[in-house]
Amino acid sequence: MSDKSAERKHTIFAVALSLFSERGIKATSMQDIAERCGFSKGTLYQHFRSKEELIRYIHEYAIGMLQEKLESAAADDRSARETLLAQIEVLLHSLIEFKSFMMMQLREREFSGIEDGLHPRREAEGCGRAPHHPVLTTAFVQIRRSLIGIYGAEIDPYSGDLSILISGLSFSYLQLTDDWGMPELPLAEALRHLELALDAAAERMLQLKPKPLVPPTLWADWVRETPEESSAAKRPFILIRQMKDTIAWSPMLRSEREEALETLEVLEAELSDASPRRAVVKGMLGNLREARVLHGALEQLEPIVLYRLDELASS
Repeated sequence: MSDKSAERKHTIFAVALSLFSERGIKATSMQDIAERCGFSKGTLYQHFRSKEELIRYIHEYAIGMLQEKLESAAADDRSARETLLAQIEVLLHSLIEFKSFMMMQLREREFSGIEDGLHPRREAEGCGRAPHHPVLTTAFVQIRRSLIGIYGAEIDPYSGDLSILISGLSFSYLQLTDDWGMPELPLAEALRHLELALDAAAERMLQLKPKPLVPPTLWADWVRETPEESSAAKRPFILIRQMKDTIAWSPMLRSEREEALETLEVLEAELSDASPRRAVVKGMLGNLREARVLHGALEQLEPIVLYRLDELASS
């Protein structure tokens, strides 16, 4: 694509996003978009053959950006809690960028109009469960994994409930300035309040063990279908690679460095096996606790690995 063509496509994207948010998706025509861009309608159709294709492009852009930022938040050497807060911060920034457009979609259910492209299985299945919003599904899968990392596998049945809490508070924080007339809320302060609310809710759920309001049967397909799940299988190996890099530059005794690297090699080989041995994996994780420089990454790695071992044992 030439620079001029790419520039025009970006202009169309930005103008369409603005008009959809301002007027509504159904009330905005391709002619409206062309006029706001200062292009002919023919020029517009050279880049997007229909309004549905343009909406799909906005979706793909939003999903791609959100996916990349969420994975980046999880790829750094952070604890599980730090990862979750970083992911929520990413979600807040994404909501700020696409808030009006997404709210308009949720009100109009306009994304159902492009449902065939986003959810190809829907037509074959006939009537049934309503389509899930791909942007929110992407965020849910990532946040679910972080929740398990913080609170353990026993929190998983409540992943849907806690995701509602996170998304509800996130949307509400953003609405404070619009509907309540409050000054812009500092993001760090919003995250601290959200963290307190999340901890309190998780603690009570684990203590009382009520029936989940949003049962796993409603979101199990999301986890299986989302493309992110393919990269999830690589997550332990990404963390192991990061741990090797950390060891390489950390001031450790030569014997300690060699022992830690050997432990990581054994762990990596065991996890690569179709039937990893739990005793070996737990032994290697225990050895890694001796290396203080690996504690942050180990806090992320251990719950993920043990949760997957539990899944393998139950399958």
